[in-house]
Amino acid sequence: MRSMTGYGRAQKSVQGQNLSIEISSVNKRNLEIFLSGPREWQAYEIHASKKLSPVIERGRIRISISAEFSEDSQISLFNSSQITKDWNELKLLTNDLGKNSEISPDLVIALHKIRNSGENKVPALEELVESLDTLLMEAVDKLIEMKTVEGDQLQKDMIERVSQVSVLCGKIDKKSIGMTQEWRNKLLLRLKQAELDIDSGDERVLKEFSLYAEKCDISEELTRIDSHLKQLFSTLNLTGSIGRKIEFLLQELGRELNTICSKSINIECTQFALDARSELEKLREQALNIE
Repeated sequence: MRSMTGYGRAQKSVQGQNLSIEISSVNKRNLEIFLSGPREWQAYEIHASKKLSPVIERGRIRISISAEFSEDSQISLFNSSQITKDWNELKLLTNDLGKNSEISPDLVIALHKIRNSGENKVPALEELVESLDTLLMEAVDKLIEMKTVEGDQLQKDMIERVSQVSVLCGKIDKKSIGMTQEWRNKLLLRLKQAELDIDSGDERVLKEFSLYAEKCDISEELTRIDSHLKQLFSTLNLTGSIGRKIEFLLQELGRELNTICSKSINIECTQFALDARSELEKLREQALNIE
């Protein structure tokens, strides 16, 4: 089991650039991948999506790419050898034109601007795809490692809560034994106290009893709950993308418990069902973060 929340980072120096890739993941019903980085590298988003889709199935994935010049590759404004070379070239040009020239701070800044005006800030994407792929998968490995650690904690918590729901449903099952007969006896007692003369052997009365007995019978709901709980325990121990299946099973369990609450005439059964629903709500919140 893996959580949908995670973070990974990788960095490397390539072609005088300090490349850094950060990848983060948050809850999302389906897989959504988007990239932020230098404008010249936006086309990498499609390529990165193809790399990630086989290993991550759900979540909102954000890939952030940053590129900075390394200290060794940065051109210093006060590089004396570069200034001297540029100045000598300018002086030769002005001498050829018959002009006089003197060096000044403004001239040095102008030379610096001219030198950098034709330089690209980042290398072409084609030159760095292989390096970016390596960094991306390194960051993804760290992301998945974090998702797995958190997933293990979620699994432990959910198994404990599902076990609690199973215990509560077991108590409902025990308390529901003889519930129909209990209802029949209470109804006859109330009718007797009201001094209403009703023949309990009358066919019409028996029909009404049987109809209501069917409505308050929760044996079918308990059978389905038992099946859902077994599937839920099994699913929680699976690998891969199991979040949607868990959400579906919790939804079905909730429906069955709601039905029990509406049909039960036993106060204790109803309370157990309400307690189980409370645990289900906590499970649903956890399930939203499972890949």
